[in-house]
Amino acid sequence: MRVDDAIAVVTGAASGMGLATAKALTDAGATVYGIDLRRDALDGEFSALPRARGFAVDVSDSAGIEEVFAQVGADHGKLDILVNAAGVSTPGAPQQAWVDGINDRMVTAAKTGETFHPEFLGGITDADFDRVVAINLNGTFYAIRAAVALLKNAGGGCIVNFASVAGLIGLPMPAYYPASKAAIVGLTKSAAAELAPFDIRVNALAPAGVDTAMFTASGADHVEALLALQPLKRVADPGEVGRTVLFLASDAGRHFTGQTLSPSGGALMV
Repeated sequence: MRVDDAIAVVTGAASGMGLATAKALTDAGATVYGIDLRRDALDGEFSALPRARGFAVDVSDSAGIEEVFAQVGADHGKLDILVNAAGVSTPGAPQQAWVDGINDRMVTAAKTGETFHPEFLGGITDADFDRVVAINLNGTFYAIRAAVALLKNAGGGCIVNFASVAGLIGLPMPAYYPASKAAIVGLTKSAAAELAPFDIRVNALAPAGVDTAMFTASGADHVEALLALQPLKRVADPGEVGRTVLFLASDAGRHFTGQTLSPSGGALMV
């Protein structure tokens, strides 16, 4: 699968599935503009990639996103591929520690046979909910909105949005994450319907267990508990997801739009 001479923008490009996607696209011949909040990580990773340029921008900053796409337009006048991989599972370190504590209690209860019902809703502040939605959902929308004119200039193209299996099945976890990821599925379908006349395809990915810092943050026991939900009992490599994005962006995926593909080891079967 090749995407020679394609111009791509990838958010969340400094690590995990975003970085794996940037690598897959550059390996296949694309020029990649990477967006990530972490300047040092972005510069370090992108220095090894051909035809890659990094921008330290918070995707929840719509003005910052607009500036990146303005640069893409000035450099090339078009865009062929947009990948919205930026996302967070919690608003920050204190909230992650709180979630980890509850997850640890769930895992311990499952091992000992004790009854434990996790409670997340009452511990979520307005600011927590708004921050996760601002990154996961608003950031995806801002990038799509900024990309549309450039994709039309290219005569068509591909958008891939990162949802999550957590937004499609019921899991006990802080509601801001599955809510934001489920909303991305709706955004994907709406954009796919609107942009189809312009030969712009819009799809989503809903991964489950992938070997990223975000997935493993709660520790090995919690990872094992999540893997128990999957028929395929292994964590995916980020490169597998990156190659799925490449498939959707290439000519091999030209008849896919409005779809949510779930590289989830069978955690979701539809």
